[in-house]
Formats: sequence, structure tokens, C-alpha cells
Amino acid sequence: MDEQHPEAWRRQLQADWAANAGSPESRLIVSLYRLARLAHTRLPRGLRKPLIVLYRLVTYLVLHVELPPEAVIGGGLRVYHPHMIVLHPRAVLGRDVVLRHGVTIGITTGRDGTESRGPVIGDGVEFGAGAMVLGPVTVGRNARIGAGAIVLKDVPPGAVVAGNPASVLRIDPDALT
Repeated sequence: MDEQHPEAWRRQLQADWAANAGSPESRLIVSLYRLARLAHTRLPRGLRKPLIVLYRLVTYLVLHVELPPEAVIGGGLRVYHPHMIVLHPRAVLGRDVVLRHGVTIGITTGRDGTESRGPVIGDGVEFGAGAMVLGPVTVGRNARIGAGAIVLKDVPPGAVVAGNPASVLRIDPDALT
């Protein structure tokens, strides 16, 4: 079902609320993102622009979280300690992704000024605090990115990565089923 369909939007929001049970601030942030995403994808430009500006003011300047409405994020997003999280508008996150404070998911810019595509994050990926994924990187489903890791290359499904630059410590066979 298309993410713009009201039923799909409702299911994503329900999954987000369930994933963030017990955290009103996280629920607020993911709910605001879902509303802004809905406005971005369904409203005419003249109507959506003021709503998106208000959304950015509240989330960026007050809550210090950048979940741009252009970014595609699957349902069940879990946000622990929702502070200083930055996603690039071209980032794509699957379902049931876990973000912690200080996570950055962004692009890289070449010396000639060309920008990379946004990272693609698979379903069930978990990020440690301060982790970064930069550039045209694909992170496979159920991977775990350690705290402070800087990921510059693709991560296979079920991998546990850590370090700067990040390297695969092991593949968790249970994460592949």
C-alpha cells in the first residue's frame, strides 16, 4: 500500500506509538514527523509550505531533532533519548529502526560539489549513540551500528559494526532469519 494512503499512514503512526511506549517526547517527535510527511506528500505546495516551516521550527530549534519530511521512514521508528538526531532529506529508513541520541544519517559531497545519494537503512537496524552513516551506503536489515561508529561502506544484513571507520565485528546468524 502506498505510504500516502491514509490507512498506511495510520498504521505507520500506530507502529511508531507502540515502539515509543513510555516516551512522550519520542512519541511527539515521530507524530510530528508523520504529520509533516503527510503534508509534504498530500497537500498542495501553497498549503504545505507554512506547515513544514512550523514543523521545522519546532523540531529543529526546540526539540533539536532533524527528521525532514522529505525523508522516507518506515513504521515502528523507535527514538531513544531524542536529541541531536540528524537525517538528510534523501535518507531512506526501513521499518522498526532504532535511533539514539547523536545519530547522523547523511550524504557526502565530493570536491567537485556533487552530492551522493542518501543512505538506505534496512528494516530492524539499530543505531548506538553518536553513530554516523555517511554517503551512498546501504545498511542491511537487522544490522547493529555501534555507538560512535562512522559507517562509510555498505553493511551486510545481520552485521554488528563498530569503530572509525566502522568495520564488521561479526554477523549475527539469528538476525538473518
